[in-house]
Formats: sequence, C-alpha cells, structure tokens
Amino acid sequence: MPNTEPNDMIQDEKEKAPFLKGNLPLAIGAAVLVLGSGLLGYSVGHRQGLTAVGFEADAEQLVEVVQKQKTSLEALNKKLNATTQERDLAVSNANDLFLAVNKARDEHTQAESLAVLYREVLRQRGGLPLSVQHIAVKPLPENAYEYQLDLIQVSPSKARVSGSVEIRLIRGSEILVVPMADKNFNFENYERLTGRWTMPKGFVPEFIEVRLTGAKPVTRRFSWGKGPAIENQSAFLSEIPQTEPNAN
Repeated sequence: MPNTEPNDMIQDEKEKAPFLKGNLPLAIGAAVLVLGSGLLGYSVGHRQGLTAVGFEADAEQLVEVVQKQKTSLEALNKKLNATTQERDLAVSNANDLFLAVNKARDEHTQAESLAVLYREVLRQRGGLPLSVQHIAVKPLPENAYEYQLDLIQVSPSKARVSGSVEIRLIRGSEILVVPMADKNFNFENYERLTGRWTMPKGFVPEFIEVRLTGAKPVTRRFSWGKGPAIENQSAFLSEIPQTEPNAN
C-alpha cells in the first residue's frame, strides 16, 4: 500500500505557511489593538479614579473655606450690630447733652440778666457794701479741708473794691489762721476765693471767722460744722460738693 499520510502533512504545512505569512501583519495588528485597548482602559480608569479622589479633596477644602467665611461673616455682623448700637446710643447721649447744655446756657443767661437787674435796682437804692455772701468748708482725706468764700458788693458808681482776706479758726482762746495761697481780692460785683489747708491733728474749731480789710473792715463769724469726709478726692475744686456752715 502506498504511504500517503506524510505527503498530506507536507502538503498542509506548505498551504499554512503562505496563509500565516500573508495574514501575519493582520494578526500583529489585532494583538496590538487588543493590548492598546487594555492599556487605554487602564489609563482611563486610573485617571478617572484620580480625578474622583481630587474632586472629593477639593470639595472638602471648598466646604472648609465656605465655613470659615460664614463664621467670619457672622462675627462681622455681630460687630456691626454692636457698633451700630453704640453709635445710636452715642448720638442719643450727644443729643441729650446738647439739650442739657442749651438749657443750662439759657438758665445762666436768665440768671445773669436777673443779677444785672437786681444790681441796677441796688445801685439806685444806694448800693451794697462789701460783705461775705457765702462760705463753705468741706473735709477731705488726710485731715485736709477746702474752703470756698464768696464776696459781693454793689457800688452806686460801679467802682471796684480791693483788699485782703483772713480766715481764722477759733476754739476757746486758741486762734488758728488758715494759710491762703491768694488772700487778696479786687472786683466790681462778685468774687470767689478757694483754697485748701491741713488741720492740725486734734484741733477741732468751734467757729470759723472771716475778716475783710479794705476801705471798710468787715468781720463775720460762723459756727463750725463738720460733715462726712470725701472718699474720692477731686482734682477740680468746682467738682467737690459744697456745704454751708450755720451763721451765728
């Protein structure tokens, strides 16, 4: 029997070789396409994953920034409201103060007008000689005292009066002269003298006496009355409350 199998195999290999040779570029292209598709899919998926992670991080950061801005805005709103209230209160206080100042100015003007009127009446009736209108003494800390002495006179000829003042503290036969920084006066209608002195320890006067020397000497004696001491000493004499001793 003739051997045909080897011949058939040889014939098949010869037929496959030209087929592979002719379709080799196509096979390579298909492999490249499959590999490229895999790489492209991985790359796209990887990028999408990174993009999603980055988006979440950006979103969290944006939320944090917005929250900080919201907190800052709330603080600014509170500050604005407080400033507005302070402004309104200041404006209200300024208006009240303005009205009070105008009222005080009007009252002062009215009092001055009345004083001028009274002085003119007194001049027409012969005037008013030099006199002590008022004296006030106030205790201060550390055994100190403050005096306020008001002098007045009305001359028919509108002449000025001048002289000096002496303030004495009297206890029985003891007499203490109060040291005065300015004891001279020179005025037409009215003058106020103020000052402070330190009382010797243990000395409690019974009377306070004011002596005026001038064209006509004047002497007035008042009983000594001691009130409560001032805790917070004022830097301005006009801010210290006044007290008027009882006159004999």
